Amino acid sequence: MVKHSLSNRLLRNGAVLLAMVTLSSSISIPVVTPTTTSASAATKTVPAKNSKSWRNYKHSVYFVKKNYKVYQNNWHAVSSSNKLFHKTYKANGKYKLSNGRVYYRLYNSHKKYLGYVNAHAVATSTTSKVMKVPYVSQYKPVFAPWGCASASMAMLLRYRGVKVNLRYAQDHLPMVPTKGGQKGNVYTGAGFGHVITAAALTKYSHHWTKRTANISKSSANKIKMYVQGGYPVLFYGYSSYQKNGDKKRNHCKVIVGYKNGKFKVNDPLYYSSTAKAGTGGKNMKYDHGAISWESMSHFKKEYGKQAITIY
Repeated sequence: MVKHSLSNRLLRNGAVLLAMVTLSSSISIPVVTPTTTSASAATKTVPAKNSKSWRNYKHSVYFVKKNYKVYQNNWHAVSSSNKLFHKTYKANGKYKLSNGRVYYRLYNSHKKYLGYVNAHAVATSTTSKVMKVPYVSQYKPVFAPWGCASASMAMLLRYRGVKVNLRYAQDHLPMVPTKGGQKGNVYTGAGFGHVITAAALTKYSHHWTKRTANISKSSANKIKMYVQGGYPVLFYGYSSYQKNGDKKRNHCKVIVGYKNGKFKVNDPLYYSSTAKAGTGGKNMKYDHGAISWESMSHFKKEYGKQAITIY
């Protein structure tokens, strides 16, 4: 009797198990695909427009910061600001989460829904940004009148907390015949012909960090985007000692901010950060002091299409 009862139970359990297997084989598991969504279908990802957290915000924005995610439904990451860096999208609204973070809802030019992203990842054409980049002089404490490249490089590196011994940086700056190296002694100017190129300076900076990047040939507007994203830019332009008719961009400076159509520039060719206009080489087109605000139009005329940034 016991054996018969046990046998019946095993048969019943087997039948139930078989039914479960059969049933499960007919169920399809949905697969989430990070495709674009129409504007009408996108509202499920954000609070309703009558929500207190919702605000209309119709602007063109572009991605200016790295390492931010773009989300769709249920905080599903579909892309990143690294892939969309400097690309432009349309924002049609913003909302504030309970943690205080603000997100923009974005679409492309064809009105296809991209997703929503932290407001810090993007900027508009008028977004201001000023960074606390430490000023480094090429005169003091290390007297290197032809060492603008190393001094400017030190500003970038120190901004990211990288320790740079300026004397070491000047002593070991790559020189001709190294490809792209500087021609002429940084301390005496003996044999000077040109400063180190942006490509060679970037490679040299990798002795301290790999976070620097050669962004030469970037347009003035691209340079602006880097700065708005919090990335200072070392660029090649003219010095306060520039002679009339000389078109060589033989001087390095660092853009540390943008506001109201102007760049804030750190020029290492002064003894201190408080040096005023007219205390340098006396060419007043470019003798603007250690720290100055330069118009975009002025920058475009001076910029030699060589530049470096640091992430």
